[in-house]
Amino acid sequence: MTQSGKRLILETPRELPWKLIAIWLVVSALAVFSCSLMLSAATLNGEYLPVGNDSFYHARRILDTVRDLAAFYEFDTKIHAPEGSLIPWPWGYDYVMALIVRGAMALGLGSDPMAILIWIPAVAVVFSIGLLIAIARQLRLSLSLTAIAALCMALSPTTQMLNGVGIIDHHYAEALFILATLATGLAWLRQPDTSARAIALAVTMGLAPAVQNGLFILQLPLLITLFVLWLQGRSVPARTAAIFASALLVATVLILLPSLPFRLGRFEFYSLSWFHFYIAMCTAVTVVLLSRLTATRKGIVIVLIVSAALLIPILRELTIASAFLAGTPKYLRLIGEMQPPYRALKIIGVSGLSSYYSYLIWIVPLTALLCAYKAFKERSQPRLLFWITSLIGLALLLSQLRMHYFGGFAMYLPWLILVQEYCERAPQQAKRAILLTTFATLLVYFPSLSHELVIPIPTANDTSFRETRPILESLKKACAKRPGTVLADGDLGHPIRYYTDCSTIANNFLLTPQHFRKVEEAVQLLSLSPEQLAEQAPDVRYVLVRPGQIAQAADGSFTYSFPGPKSRLVQELLFAPLNELPPEFVLIDEVRLAELDDAIYAKLYEIRRPGVSAPATSANDVGE
Repeated sequence: MTQSGKRLILETPRELPWKLIAIWLVVSALAVFSCSLMLSAATLNGEYLPVGNDSFYHARRILDTVRDLAAFYEFDTKIHAPEGSLIPWPWGYDYVMALIVRGAMALGLGSDPMAILIWIPAVAVVFSIGLLIAIARQLRLSLSLTAIAALCMALSPTTQMLNGVGIIDHHYAEALFILATLATGLAWLRQPDTSARAIALAVTMGLAPAVQNGLFILQLPLLITLFVLWLQGRSVPARTAAIFASALLVATVLILLPSLPFRLGRFEFYSLSWFHFYIAMCTAVTVVLLSRLTATRKGIVIVLIVSAALLIPILRELTIASAFLAGTPKYLRLIGEMQPPYRALKIIGVSGLSSYYSYLIWIVPLTALLCAYKAFKERSQPRLLFWITSLIGLALLLSQLRMHYFGGFAMYLPWLILVQEYCERAPQQAKRAILLTTFATLLVYFPSLSHELVIPIPTANDTSFRETRPILESLKKACAKRPGTVLADGDLGHPIRYYTDCSTIANNFLLTPQHFRKVEEAVQLLSLSPEQLAEQAPDVRYVLVRPGQIAQAADGSFTYSFPGPKSRLVQELLFAPLNELPPEFVLIDEVRLAELDDAIYAKLYEIRRPGVSAPATSANDVGE
């Protein structure tokens, strides 16, 4: 009983474990097969590759840790040279991945850690399907509609791009925690007096930021739900609220203790720091407060005052976070995955967006209205959490292409719930409704099934990787003899760090003020003349230059486009005769495109300054 004398509704859907297990296994097999179609992008000439730019850096840190767990690092001296920087990704994901790879190798599943690593995301999709099935059953969906929901996830290109072979980026692990938080939240609110369920939700929420710093946002739907229930005169028992709060704080502290930013005393949302402890404390205080006060005028005033006071210390960080979500910094606006889906129409068109998301993307605003209406009308506390989580997830889905996993489930589950409600009102029409729903699902996913899932993606998901790979090998050999700093465009930062022991100036980390400052530095250096670079950047030993794109006209001539308006250095080092360059610039390697009449694609130079001795050779190359 709550303090207001009202008992929360307890929902216990009937379970048919063996049938659910059958659905889970069959649909998981389809999902793994779909994700396995990415294998061609993760292999090149017998080499196993990370797929996607960020995957290269994850792979580097994971493989370094596989070799020596004690060597795990959170500060990298070889990025953002010469000062180095904290890695913005928290420690949890990469460290656990290294443990999994080491465990698989110990079991004899393989001797090449990269051959194991590329398959982990595809195997993880099995757990995503299982969590979605658990959510569907807690929402009282029938077995048939549960199977349809699972198929929506399994056959979605967004799932394939999260869990595809070689996609080592942490986003699929984020998706797992999003689903796990919803599943454990629904379970707790179905039986709010159960301590074990409160602890399960708290631990899931507490551990989530160890995978991605921004996952503290998973605490928001629960807080909104509990506040709405409280206004309705319903609340979770004070005892389990206290247990939830304690478990959340303990789990948060456990992931913070290994975190270097936390030990350095940092307070910032973009690193695993005291900010996350403060957020957990705010959530814990609010949950306990809502369980002990009643929604009288005095109680509402107290809750609002406490909430406002708790927000004050984090207003600055929330402002920075909102700017990141909006993609307002200029370099973020240039990244394709940072674009809102509807704005991306200019790039990929109606068919591209329909293929990637399914036709459901076009009714997301209507789906959001449905969720808002249901949340307003809902009187079942588990369903209320679902509607609120779906609303927030759809808002994030529409904010950036990369955030589809926050609201992917909310594109189809709300409509399946409507079908379930119709079947319960008109059981004689249930079979027809299920049949029509199955047909409609196939229809809305037709662009994905017929095109997006089966179309090959470029090697490493980089259209220029095949051309760049040989020159990266030359750079690796040069760095093994004479390590130093490499000047290149930011998109090459992570691959250079993966293949070599050289330092880089800029990469695709675009989160902190330092990250943007280093991108500006690289752009400025690439705008200099070779003579100016040799004089003004004494730390730079290697320069790797390439155009943004090469196009061949009908008359056989070539048109080069360059990354950024200021690219004097790129153009001179690509096209100037070697005898016209300063003598310090020694050409190490170049790449020409045979299919484009031997057009120059990239060149690698070493700057050998007189009187500068070569540093000692390092043997920390990936693959050695």
